Amino acid sequence: MRTKKGFILIYTILVGLVCLTIMMYVFDVQLSEVKYATSNKNHVLKNDNYQRDKEYLMTLFFKYINANKVQINQEGINKFSFDSLSNTVKYGSANVSHTGSTNQFIFITSDVKNEKRYDYFILEDSGEKFKLIYTKTEYHKK
Repeated sequence: MRTKKGFILIYTILVGLVCLTIMMYVFDVQLSEVKYATSNKNHVLKNDNYQRDKEYLMTLFFKYINANKVQINQEGINKFSFDSLSNTVKYGSANVSHTGSTNQFIFITSDVKNEKRYDYFILEDSGEKFKLIYTKTEYHKK
């Protein structure tokens, strides 16, 4: 029995579609593995901008305090003028300011959610060293 010429073309198209479907499935599986690996890597190597900025600010703040240690001890923490603090202690968009009325230091950092984070600290003299005492945190929209 002899087949018509069109049936060979239909068989070829069907086999081609089956091969194409298998290739698309394998591609989808490989793509999901890459997405999972990328997501896992981002989770493990989480880049926390707030923590980085806070560490830089703390380091710069204590360098500033140690540089002015003698004057702060002579005048006292409450009477020392921290005017140059906000110009000296800053890293990128993060900085430290001082409120004269409440005598608190405000560490201002950017948050992921388009907000500014304000961490309030009080500086205390404990003999030869200074300690920062945490009081509160506030969030404000940019």
